[in-house]
Amino acid sequence: MMNGGTSCCKNCLMREVCRRLQKAGFNSAICKTRWKTSKDIPAGEHTFLDVIDNTNPKKGEVRVMIELNFQAEFEMARGSNEYNELIQKLPQVFVGKVERLSNLIKILCNAAKRCMKDKKMHMGPWRKHRYMQAKWLGPCERNTSTKPLPMGYSNSERIMTKQKSKASMLTMDLLDKVPTLHCAVVGVV
Repeated sequence: MMNGGTSCCKNCLMREVCRRLQKAGFNSAICKTRWKTSKDIPAGEHTFLDVIDNTNPKKGEVRVMIELNFQAEFEMARGSNEYNELIQKLPQVFVGKVERLSNLIKILCNAAKRCMKDKKMHMGPWRKHRYMQAKWLGPCERNTSTKPLPMGYSNSERIMTKQKSKASMLTMDLLDKVPTLHCAVVGVV
């Protein structure tokens, strides 16, 4: 879990990954989705990365989503053993096409629904399929700027803890490859 300057650390990591992808020639951006309250779900917003590939005219535009804290987005404090085992099989960092993410959301939300029903508990609206879809698949604002964060973060704050992480085939171990963040990350869960 990120500690202290939680949003700073998450923002630093996203900016650094986005900057490195851009430097490698990819059309990468930090994306922010926002949605309004509806009868089924509360309002919210979420930030993640994406890469858009337009290089193959036959395939058209291919969008690859990058969620740096994917597993944690589905964790539950009172999940069943079966549900928790399923969540533990998810990569810490998700890198994949929109279709793959959409399928995973559907599977994981159905599993959460079953888990809550088996435990005779109310399912929070933030666990529902429509809410999770809104997080990653709703309209988003793409920001390709990777301007550094304001000064005030010293080199001593650039400490990172190594952590064993599971990863999809497309994922590199980001914590090992990005050693120079603008602020400390005390273990990303």
